[in-house]
Amino acid sequence: MHIIKRTSMWREVVYGIVLLGMLATLGLSVRGAGLLLSAWRSTRWPTAIARITRAGILERHDEDGPRGYCPQVEYTFSVDATQYGCTRIAFGIENLYGSPAFAHAYDAMLRVGMNVPVHYHPAKPGYSVLRPGIVRNSFLPLLRGIACFALLALVLTVLPPAMGVPPLLVPAFQAMSNAGGSGAWLPGGSR
Repeated sequence: MHIIKRTSMWREVVYGIVLLGMLATLGLSVRGAGLLLSAWRSTRWPTAIARITRAGILERHDEDGPRGYCPQVEYTFSVDATQYGCTRIAFGIENLYGSPAFAHAYDAMLRVGMNVPVHYHPAKPGYSVLRPGIVRNSFLPLLRGIACFALLALVLTVLPPAMGVPPLLVPAFQAMSNAGGSGAWLPGGSR
């Protein structure tokens, strides 16, 4: 009888966790890019008149007191005799906490009972925004995803040698450099 001795699987587990993390951050980056694209397109969406039904500031607390403030709003509007409701002020600030000044910056625009213009997606009117276009915070989801992806890529290049195995991406880079720009590293050979 031949006995197969199994070595520790911790390396494979660590690699698997890192790769899952990279996939998750890639998803965050794609979501962030989609949000940025929606923000950019929203300036050309049709408009309707919305009525603010609820407005306020949400405070996040911990044991030391308030830690952040977030503007909150609910509004309703109708398109083709169908009523819609939404809570989006601008792309990128949903549930984003900041200073009191950040949260109060929208006070003049968001008073209960006010009628304000709302931009809505032509195919999905429930997808709407009060302040269309790209604002500074519209980039945050994309930047978070890119930063996480870069950090995990760094981990993939530093962690393997520390574990005594070659980095995961080295064979791919070697194949590309050996092909000398011929495209031989692509599936199916030269293109």
